[in-house]
Amino acid sequence: MNKTDPGKFEFKYRISEAAVEQYEKEGKGFTLKQVSRQADCTVADILEYFPGKKAILQFYYTGLLVRYRLMLEDIEGFDDYLLAEKLSNFVYTSFDLLDEHKSFVRETFTPLIFCSYSGTGFEQQTRELLERFFSGDPRISSSSALLMNRYFYQVLYRKYTALIRFWLKDTSEEQEVSMELTDKYTAFLQELVYSAAVDKGFDLAKFLFSNAVFSSGFQSIKNLFPEIEIRD
Repeated sequence: MNKTDPGKFEFKYRISEAAVEQYEKEGKGFTLKQVSRQADCTVADILEYFPGKKAILQFYYTGLLVRYRLMLEDIEGFDDYLLAEKLSNFVYTSFDLLDEHKSFVRETFTPLIFCSYSGTGFEQQTRELLERFFSGDPRISSSSALLMNRYFYQVLYRKYTALIRFWLKDTSEEQEVSMELTDKYTAFLQELVYSAAVDKGFDLAKFLFSNAVFSSGFQSIKNLFPEIEIRD
C-alpha cells in the first residue's frame, strides 16, 4: 500500500473539504478564490496540486479512505480480525465518514465516483484496502485465493459502491436496513472464501482424472457411484 505524506495529504484534504463546504453553500458555481480563502491558501497553491474543481471534489472522497487507513493504525490486532469483521468495519466507518457531508455526497457520489469513466483515487484506495483484507487472511481457502485477481477486486469495488448508493437512499431508522444488508453480505462473502468445499471439489476432479475414471465413459461413473442413476 502506498505511503502517504502526512503534510501533503493534510493540505490537499483541507483544500478539498473547503471546496465541499463551498459546494454546499454555492452549488456547482463555487470558485477557487472562495476555496482559497476558506483553506487559507492562494489559488496558485491549489492549482499546484489540482487541475480544477472536479479533481478537488474527487479528492475529498479519496481523502476519506486515507483517513480510514490512518484509523486502522490505532486498532490493535486488526489484521487478525475475521474477514467479515474487517469488511463490516470498513463499510460502517465509510458510512460514518460520508455522513459528515451527506448532502454533498448524495448529490455527487454517483457522477464523481460511481459513474466515473476514468479510474479515481477513491477506487485505487478501496482496492488497496480490499487486497490488504483478503491477502493477509490465512483462513481463506487456497482455491479461493487463486481467484483473487484484479477482476475479483473490481467486482468487490462495485459491490462496495453499490452499498454506499443503497445507504444514501435508505430511509429506515438510522439506516438499519443498510447495516443489516452489510452484515449479511460480508458474512456471505466470508463463508464463500473460507469454505473448503471448492478445494475439495478440485481434489476430487484431480483424483477422477488422474485415475482415468472417465476413460471408460459413463460405465466407470456407474461403478463409482452406483446409487446415482445415469442414463446411457
